[in-house]
Amino acid sequence: MLRARPRLVCSFVLVFGFLAPDSHLQAAPVSMDPSDTLTTRIGDLEVSPHAMPWGDQPVPSALLQAQHGGNLAEALAGLPGVTAVRRSADAAEPVIRGLGWERVQTLLGAVPLYGACPGRMDPPATYFGPTSFDRVDVSRGGGMGLMPGGTGGAIHIDPQYARPNGSPDGWTPFLEGGYGSARDAYHVDAGVFGGQGGTDIRAVTGMREACDYTSPKGTVVPADASSYHADLSISNQASDHSRLWAAASFVHEEDVDFPALPMDNIDTDFLVGNGGYDWLRPDEGWSEIRTSYGFSKINHLMDNSMKPTAKMMPAETNAKTRSWGVHVQAVHTGERRVTIGLDATGLTRDAVRTRTLTAMDMTYYDHLWPKGRQNNLGVAAEVVLDPQSATRWTLTGRFDAVDSRVRAADDPSLQGLTIRQQWDRYFGLGTEDPDRTESVGAGGLRVDRALSGHLNGFARAGFSTRAAGITERYYAFAPAPGGYQLGNPTLPAEKKRELEAGVTWQETKISVHAGVFGSWFSDYILPQIIDRIDVNGDDLPDAIKGFLPVDARLYGGELGLEWRPRGWVRIPVSVAVVRGENTTDGRDLPEIPPVSGSAELRLRAHAATGSWFAARCDFAADQKRIDPLFGENATPGYAVWSVALATRPVAGLDVDLRVGNIFDCEYHDHLTRESALTAGDLLKGQEIPAVGRNIQISARMEF
Repeated sequence: MLRARPRLVCSFVLVFGFLAPDSHLQAAPVSMDPSDTLTTRIGDLEVSPHAMPWGDQPVPSALLQAQHGGNLAEALAGLPGVTAVRRSADAAEPVIRGLGWERVQTLLGAVPLYGACPGRMDPPATYFGPTSFDRVDVSRGGGMGLMPGGTGGAIHIDPQYARPNGSPDGWTPFLEGGYGSARDAYHVDAGVFGGQGGTDIRAVTGMREACDYTSPKGTVVPADASSYHADLSISNQASDHSRLWAAASFVHEEDVDFPALPMDNIDTDFLVGNGGYDWLRPDEGWSEIRTSYGFSKINHLMDNSMKPTAKMMPAETNAKTRSWGVHVQAVHTGERRVTIGLDATGLTRDAVRTRTLTAMDMTYYDHLWPKGRQNNLGVAAEVVLDPQSATRWTLTGRFDAVDSRVRAADDPSLQGLTIRQQWDRYFGLGTEDPDRTESVGAGGLRVDRALSGHLNGFARAGFSTRAAGITERYYAFAPAPGGYQLGNPTLPAEKKRELEAGVTWQETKISVHAGVFGSWFSDYILPQIIDRIDVNGDDLPDAIKGFLPVDARLYGGELGLEWRPRGWVRIPVSVAVVRGENTTDGRDLPEIPPVSGSAELRLRAHAATGSWFAARCDFAADQKRIDPLFGENATPGYAVWSVALATRPVAGLDVDLRVGNIFDCEYHDHLTRESALTAGDLLKGQEIPAVGRNIQISARMEF
């Protein structure tokens, strides 16, 4: 996995800005002036990205560095309203306003990315560093967007590298590294970026190692991890109006501990490639035509060799995921800005788990994804009326045809049944064909209004639908965390209606954002316990989890503000809340984050060296609204403090020092899953504590 690009205090102390639910987090190239890495210009104001207004304002890539996360998913989890489900110290799966799982789509260029682990130990956003790319767009709603996305939103990563306009020819080599005391972790990265004439190149390679950690109360948590990566991006200005580009990333992971799953990651290879052609003529009606295409390939091996179950029943899973995508987009500018998009994507998943009962010398084969395939053909359009006026209307619509197929439904399953017979047993599939072709769509209307010189507002209404994913639809009856799991081929498409509104107030010394949202689901796809029977013959009932459609609603809001009493003092604060309800069964929805936020005091210590000092508190309230049928527990709140100091002692050298969890507080996040088995000092079902006091130092040298 790639590491964060450690630059100045941004690596540790900046609180994320409060962005509109459908606005974009655009990670633009970072200014090389250390005093600029925490601020950006909005009209005549200089504000931190924490106080960015609603809309499509560019945000410096320092935002992603600021979360001091080891990968992109961890960095995104610092946005108000964006959290993450964790199944290990490094595997964070993004959750947007309480919606995660298959509802948040990650795309790299034109390619939709998916992990290869049936237990979701490899969310695709964890494969990349926080600033591996110059632009990351985060959509917080399902009813807007020209690219494919889920009902919870999308993370779209632009793989292109291009120097900013006006940059001189030349190359900048760099070397960076860092160390963290809590996990005895270190990372090293080296590379070069720049260009000559019309050609731009960025090449980076690096590695990361981390070990187990001990919680403040002495609990040893398995957290070993090892990874290597390489990234290359090349673009060429073929003419005054066209550009060709290509990019590729490779990641290798091995020996990664997963205490929240019954297996560990033994060996994973991830390869993704993208390319495209951009035709730009700003002075003509059709001012942009962009084409992109790409593929991804993941081979993933996991086993239980380090788990207590290995003596009685050693097991391993060999899983493969392949995906591809093609996207064409054209833009017409004038009194109205019209954008039309056409895309096609494909996904195949296959995984086989091998289990050997040592005492009886019997081997079982579980075909977890029985050769599942899902293809999508979509068309989208966006119309922006009077884009330069005080009131801006944006209409977006999208239509997709989704074809889902399975090719090994008649493979053997447990208890002498086939996979198809298991589906019939619980969901009444009968002789019905499990293959499905269905139409889904999305659309929305957004109004942005400048209410005064310092006050802006927006309102949005939208709807979105998504087809059930391969895991939700076709997962075979097989062991899973907490018991056994089974897909449901009869699932209808999930449907969502949503409303939201917000305001932004910008003054010289203060910036405030406030927003509220609500969404209503029909056929919300909910994993829950559907039966308890003795599957393994030990005379004890085992929990059977399946996927059922229910009605649900989510609502909440986010508040962000920054007070700037002096030019060298900044005090940002953010709070987010979401409530999720299963209205069919009168229960709370699972995996909903508690009320959470952060507050910070940031001081410019020395302008000449760009030195900053910061003290920060991250906090969360108790979460007692849980779904017992999902298998989650109530969790207590916490407040964790950290301090940081960063400086540039000489030109080109950035040094950061941070002490996280300075008071060595024992806590665990609600969305961190419980220990699946006894491991380290953890007992089965025990909450996994977070890292205690952690001294981190990092440095980056550009030559």
